[in-house]
Amino acid sequence: MAAHRSAVIPKPPDAGTRRVPGWLPGAARRARSWLVWWVILMAFWVIVDYSILRAELLAGAAAAALGAFMAEVACCQAGVRFHMRARWLLPALRLPGDVARDTLIVFGALARRLVRGEQPDSGWREVPVRVGDDSPAGVTRRVLLVGGRSVAPNMYVAGIDKSRGVMIVHQLVVNEGREAAE
Repeated sequence: MAAHRSAVIPKPPDAGTRRVPGWLPGAARRARSWLVWWVILMAFWVIVDYSILRAELLAGAAAAALGAFMAEVACCQAGVRFHMRARWLLPALRLPGDVARDTLIVFGALARRLVRGEQPDSGWREVPVRVGDDSPAGVTRRVLLVGGRSVAPNMYVAGIDKSRGVMIVHQLVVNEGREAAE
């Protein structure tokens, strides 16, 4: 009788397990992810378009909704789950200053090249980083590290060496870090 009863009333997949705080079912998690994408893309639209006219905002909302949908489909198809922590975004507040500083460094190198013919000292560097594990949080951390460090014009990230805990970067004008081993 017990076997028949369990066949009729299946046990929920998460029965007997503790729920993790902040855990959301699949549809709610996707809706939250879509909303985050939409907010980011809409903010980007407002910054780039620099208009608060109703027609422009409606067009931006539609474009952001489509972009958020496509981002969510791509993440779902790739089987990628991002796990973001708010404190990871704090270094993004430095990005405008980093971009301005690196822009001046690159233009200074260009001016020295044009006026004096000096080639800038460019090179590969190792930047120590905490890379995290292979969980969704660790993957998200590495994506943010690579993206954030590659925004400024003087540096781009070539890769991360997880075993040594370093990010391999190339700088047009070398100004910090250690030389990468060849």
